[in-house]
Amino acid sequence: MTELIDHVAAIGRPLKRKEDARLLTGKTQWTDNIQLAGALHMAILRSPMGHAKITKLDVSGALKYPGVEAAYGADELGDLNGSVPCVWPVTDDMVAPDFPALAKGEVRHMGDCVALVLAGTAAQAADALEGIVVEYSALPAVIDMDEAIKDGSPLVHSDKGTNKCYTYKLQPQGDGAYEAAKAKADVVVKRRFSPMGTSGELTIWSATQVPHVLRVLLALVTGVSENKLRVVAPDVGGGFGGKLQCYREEILCVALANKLGRPIKWTETRSEDMMATHHGRDQLQDIEVAATKDGKLLGLKVDLIANMGAYLQIITPGIPLLGMFMYPAHTNGCIPRRRSTRIYLRDRTNHG
Repeated sequence: MTELIDHVAAIGRPLKRKEDARLLTGKTQWTDNIQLAGALHMAILRSPMGHAKITKLDVSGALKYPGVEAAYGADELGDLNGSVPCVWPVTDDMVAPDFPALAKGEVRHMGDCVALVLAGTAAQAADALEGIVVEYSALPAVIDMDEAIKDGSPLVHSDKGTNKCYTYKLQPQGDGAYEAAKAKADVVVKRRFSPMGTSGELTIWSATQVPHVLRVLLALVTGVSENKLRVVAPDVGGGFGGKLQCYREEILCVALANKLGRPIKWTETRSEDMMATHHGRDQLQDIEVAATKDGKLLGLKVDLIANMGAYLQIITPGIPLLGMFMYPAHTNGCIPRRRSTRIYLRDRTNHG
């Protein structure tokens, strides 16, 4: 009873926040604050092109820079160059291309990971990227969804023969329900919308929103036993879905720490974040509404095209479906609907 009275007394009064003091006085533990003895810092060389063949890649020049311990391209990385998995196969025939940690022979979006350097300090690693020689042969790129779905459009992954990832149809009231509602309507409106250690155990500090999922996926890709991996998410900072992923850089850090027996540290720069962290919600929605003269909605038909980017992140294919399922929720199940989603791969940064 006393506890209930205390809660009631708190209504309408300011409450002292528990977490603010630590954040405001600089006592937070961001991942970049973590310093481990003997750690190597990783810097990533990224593609300046949207789609191109890598005709030459020579990382040997980076080894001449002060403090550099190692430099890798896909060939040097070998079997450690794991592929980021997609864990949301929304249809049986979904096209899911390989997503290597370092690009193999071809880059498919600006910011694609091409090579890396490990050095004693972050500055030394970044400087040594200048010593890597890369030559590209430009390939046609497709950045428009309408163009991506046309016959003869440039393919992001030529081995797949298509830019389409999957098609999903949601017809909760069966075939023909929307057409029947449309036939009764006084008004039909259609618009397009475009919303804008020596023991073999490894500890990974990551500003992730999904530490348990990240551990499973890192084990899957790197081959390190899951019980040997410990993922710690200290102060995460802003998230909003951007940290729900398993990023290639995390895979590279784990694989190389396990190979070299040294801590590997990588902190994303702001420009890297804008270039290579997943984007989202690039969609085109053609919406047709059937209604009576007095504004009663009789039916709703939506055809949505969503951009998946160059590769599939772990839950990328399912994100457009979350929006799809909102239409029945907002209409309380009383409006006949027909909803189909067509998903396409494009030469743009990955989407989440």
